[in-house]
Amino acid sequence: MKKQSSIYFALILILIASLACSVGGTAPTTKVEQAPTAGNGQTEPAATTIPSPEAAANDPSAGPETIDLTNPALYIVPDAPAFKMESTTQYTGVDTAGVAKEVSEIGLAEVQTQPQIAQRFLFSLEGYTDPAGTTGSVNILSSDAVVIGDQMTSAQMVSVNAATPKLFCNTTPTSGIQGPSMLESVFKLQDLITGQASRVESGIEVNGYITDKYELSGENFVGDSKPVSAFVYVARDGGFITLFEMKGQQSEKRYGFDPSKLTDVSLAYNYTVVEDGSLDISVPAECNK
Repeated sequence: MKKQSSIYFALILILIASLACSVGGTAPTTKVEQAPTAGNGQTEPAATTIPSPEAAANDPSAGPETIDLTNPALYIVPDAPAFKMESTTQYTGVDTAGVAKEVSEIGLAEVQTQPQIAQRFLFSLEGYTDPAGTTGSVNILSSDAVVIGDQMTSAQMVSVNAATPKLFCNTTPTSGIQGPSMLESVFKLQDLITGQASRVESGIEVNGYITDKYELSGENFVGDSKPVSAFVYVARDGGFITLFEMKGQQSEKRYGFDPSKLTDVSLAYNYTVVEDGSLDISVPAECNK
């Protein structure tokens, strides 16, 4: 199904803005009352950390006791030749009827420069659909946008006013797109955090790397973000942040949550450096029909 390219780019920008808000850039916040824990229904993010046998109180291989979060070497986005960035933002709370609910935003960015420039940006929404009878809403259930060379192909499943989702496919030259590129629009962690962070644990296996864990406080966050807890995990091999995780609470108006109640928010960003040319990035299969 073909539509004008402006529709697709508008949808993609909505996705990017939504993910940025989830990190705490512009979403409304409320004073924290308690940290979300497994006991109050909070589910851990998709990323997991596994204690390594290397972990010890006096680990000679541990990273520095403190790190400078303004150090560009900690961040592989957007300059690494090839990388994957996976994000999970999970909302746990109640709807206006007091019924417990959980909604997740799943994101993926894959980028490589060889054998040709190829990028993939994927978004999916789990656990939410607009109620029947909704008007004036555009609900993007999933989006898969692939850029190969100078050509972008995008596939979105979109529900308008709670109607049955429909597939929208579009292919267009990226040279004709005004404004920042998709890669330039990807959320950059270095724009959110700053200052110094102290090591609280060492020798943790994350995303296939042995890492050191550093704790962040509210003072490390730019803007209004004041999480309950936040950590970064720095890979010893490469010296970059391979996992950023944050937990907090906020008044959430989206996805049918009761805005008068605090909603638990759990966020995990996973960063992985891959061999350039090893990613299998191709046009979404739905758009080849």
